[in-house]
Amino acid sequence: MRFLIQRSEFLRALTRGAAIAEKKASTPILTSVLLRATEGGLKLTATDKAMTYVGTFAANVETPGEVAVNAMNALQAIKALPDEVVELILADNAKIHVRCGKSVYKLEGQAAAEFPPAPPIDVSGSLQIYAADLRKIIDQTWFSIAPDDNHYGLNGAHLDAVDTPDGRMLRMVSADGNRLSWAQAPFTGNLGIGRRMLLPRKPLAEVRKMIDGFGGPVEIGFGERAAVVRFEGTTVHMRLLEAEFPNYKEVLPTNFKRRVVVERARFIESLRRVSIFASDTSHSVRFAFSETGVVLSARKLDAGDAREEADVKSFEGDPITMGFNADFLQDALTAAGEDDVLIQLGDALSPAVVTPLESADSNAATDAFFVVMAVRLD
Repeated sequence: MRFLIQRSEFLRALTRGAAIAEKKASTPILTSVLLRATEGGLKLTATDKAMTYVGTFAANVETPGEVAVNAMNALQAIKALPDEVVELILADNAKIHVRCGKSVYKLEGQAAAEFPPAPPIDVSGSLQIYAADLRKIIDQTWFSIAPDDNHYGLNGAHLDAVDTPDGRMLRMVSADGNRLSWAQAPFTGNLGIGRRMLLPRKPLAEVRKMIDGFGGPVEIGFGERAAVVRFEGTTVHMRLLEAEFPNYKEVLPTNFKRRVVVERARFIESLRRVSIFASDTSHSVRFAFSETGVVLSARKLDAGDAREEADVKSFEGDPITMGFNADFLQDALTAAGEDDVLIQLGDALSPAVVTPLESADSNAATDAFFVVMAVRLD
């Protein structure tokens, strides 16, 4: 095997592969990526068994062939090279010779036959969504996916197809027991995911990174317990989580007694400053809402306290004092995206709902909806 490739293109390929390959594994081959040089260019495959990535990259292939190489070793080597053309030659005993400018590396490879075969791709239906829309709904929901397997039914993102006055929308929903987020965007095709199937956290984050900067359509197909994402020379196969997401529509708060409109960026800055002294356990901040503004305060035992008055653009209802986890509320405000945000409140221990102000009273394609549970103040 022998091929020539721009160092920037090779670095892009290895960066994607190293993000998916396992860092430490009882099966060493899973820490490697498979390099396959063909007439169509360089094809790189990486897997951690739950997720498999296959990407095609531009390369001048003089002699086809394939070999597996440790992902992190190869990535670190290519990172250190000058931004020139890289030549890779496969020698005997899976030895890999890498030349770039005056630099030469000799890497230990493994036989391609040891690398796990890519899973079969058999989809029963697929949908198409523009990359910008997919990025947005992932950004607005990923942070509230439960981070571990102990939260059955909450450790993945739920997908829904919903009909709105603006057309059919793909809605992504996530929750971790303390907050819930959903966002939606237009799509075409069929949502063929099983009712008891969720998109796992890590593959969703990796797909988000891969489509960064891409502006075209993304195809998502669904098979039995698996999903396949395809776009621009890239295929990602992910194993779905078999768990039933709670009926989120039944638990969405609807009885609001107070409406607060704030300038998102300035309110987040106030929250960041005060949360320095939020308690270590619940990371709670006290919010005193009234027509004159919001007073934020926090106290950390043996450390100090903080207090700040933040402006509001409008307030409807009676004054109220409530507590929220600073990180959870900040995540929701950040994900809302627009300049002005509506915060709807009930009683002191009722959850808050955060929505972008422009879409708060509509079913527009830009809709996003965030629920944050209140915390009890001492």
